Amino acid sequence: MPLIDSYELERVAMVNALDVLDPDLGASLDPITRLAAFTFGVPVVMVTIVDADSQRFISKVGTELTRTDRRVSICAHAIETGDEILEVPDLSKDRRFADNPMVTGEPFMRFYAGAALRSPSGHALGTICLIGYEPRHLTADERRKLVTLVQVVMTHIELKLSVGRREAISGMSNRQQFQADLLTLAERRRGAELHAVLVDVMDLQSANEAGQVLGMAPMESLIRQAGQRLVTLLDGAAKVYHLSSTRFAFVLGGRTAGGLNELLMRLREGLREPLSAAGVPMSPLFHAGVVPFHADATEAGDVVRKALIAVHAALSQGIPIAWYTRDRDDQLTRAYRLAADAEAGLLDGEFHLLYQPRVRLSDLRVRGVEALLRWDHPELGAVSPDEFIPVFEKTALMAVVSRWVMEHAIAQLGQWQAAAPQLQLSLNLSPRDFDNGSPAEELLALCAEHGVDPGRVEVEVTEGEWISNHRHALPQLRTMQGGGVRIAIDDFGSGYSNFGYLTELPISVIKLDRSLVSGIALAPTAALKAEAVIRLARRLGYSTVAEGVENLGDLRLLQEWGCDEGQGYLLARPMTPELALQLATGAALEFGPHPE
Repeated sequence: MPLIDSYELERVAMVNALDVLDPDLGASLDPITRLAAFTFGVPVVMVTIVDADSQRFISKVGTELTRTDRRVSICAHAIETGDEILEVPDLSKDRRFADNPMVTGEPFMRFYAGAALRSPSGHALGTICLIGYEPRHLTADERRKLVTLVQVVMTHIELKLSVGRREAISGMSNRQQFQADLLTLAERRRGAELHAVLVDVMDLQSANEAGQVLGMAPMESLIRQAGQRLVTLLDGAAKVYHLSSTRFAFVLGGRTAGGLNELLMRLREGLREPLSAAGVPMSPLFHAGVVPFHADATEAGDVVRKALIAVHAALSQGIPIAWYTRDRDDQLTRAYRLAADAEAGLLDGEFHLLYQPRVRLSDLRVRGVEALLRWDHPELGAVSPDEFIPVFEKTALMAVVSRWVMEHAIAQLGQWQAAAPQLQLSLNLSPRDFDNGSPAEELLALCAEHGVDPGRVEVEVTEGEWISNHRHALPQLRTMQGGGVRIAIDDFGSGYSNFGYLTELPISVIKLDRSLVSGIALAPTAALKAEAVIRLARRLGYSTVAEGVENLGDLRLLQEWGCDEGQGYLLARPMTPELALQLATGAALEFGPHPE
């Protein structure tokens, strides 16, 4: 009995995996079914699929039925007869079927002949059956014809199912087939510990560049060669699937983590041997994502998604192999949720602005404030901008959020006008804000709407060549400057840090990144770098702002070097609009004497 149960589980899994209940498949079989009715001279012919609980008629002639309960299915007996035909000359005289409601009542079936339709793996999917309302026998010639008909139907099914299951470039089984085979594997090897591996054989950017030079045909040839080499290197240990343009997958069992890593490193060495594309030798890359999983339908259904997470971890870290981790999965899920919840959060009042004072270092008076966005998520709690801003920058959300910040910050500056008419406001814009739309026109319009002099507004953009290479950024920054807005380069010293490209931009302020400023009083080499940047910037006519001022020794050095402004926790933390105004209209900040 356990053997029968095991086979039945596998059989039903195969029915589900092959998607043989697809209505399009049944419709494509209708001409064969009609021809069979004519050939055998029977009123009813059906192609049936037998699943766990029922019998489905995916193609039929002579009946309006679409399904019956498996308990009254005669075809359920036919699939158990091996390769033999189940022929019942008179159902009413066969004790197995004499009480069947289809025999004792409408449509009063009498004759039945059916043969099983078997998948290449040997699993019975269903039958093709002939039904008559009068007793009869098949002749020897008719039995041979029925066997041939079974072969014709099964060949048609296999051809139909193969459409959409092959990758056109390589001819290998594709993602749909990989997913179907995973589900079948889950039934056959239930509970076994397995590893799915997703291999990326080419850097997509390099492939695109090569394609522009060589054309797509050589690149497709290179991908085919890489796939076939992977098949050769695995030497029958696993079937290889072509999941997407440059990615192949396979499943291995019975290996330790260490053993699998060793195998993958051998595959890497073999795969990186040069291949020829249009006469040009090119070496495939190798980045692999590994997913441990148990042979279970639930886990198998999630393997491809987890493999993508793992292979992208390898790509982003520049390492050959990365294993799937739940932590990375959770981070991506959380990031997706933040992106999904952001717009509703703006409407529901979950976001608010804090303002961090910027202090003039010559007299320690608050000269301006920087608007900083904060998010109090109703379920996730306080979410750091270091977490949500990078998420927004990968989507179209950034422009929406930046518009919200501009609207609220400019409105707040307008409210401060009477009490602090000289107070400056600093706003941050992302490269994504320049992709579409007109942030310059929007900002100047908001200033006009709230009666704010644009000269009191400063826009901070991150340093980098993206500004001069971005089609819209430079014209927009020039429009802002032309309207009176000051432009600042933020985080200077954290990345590109080249004064050469700054001369091409309409900027007047350089903000030194905290990495360039923090701890300079205790690090002579770092102090030399910071001092050189500040003095050179001032000689070139830029105002300088030091971020990350967090101790008195650093502050005194910055004052000594002539840095114009400072910002950091020593001077003031981000605060509410009310406290920011109070600090801006109060006395100068006071600190102890210069440390000896």
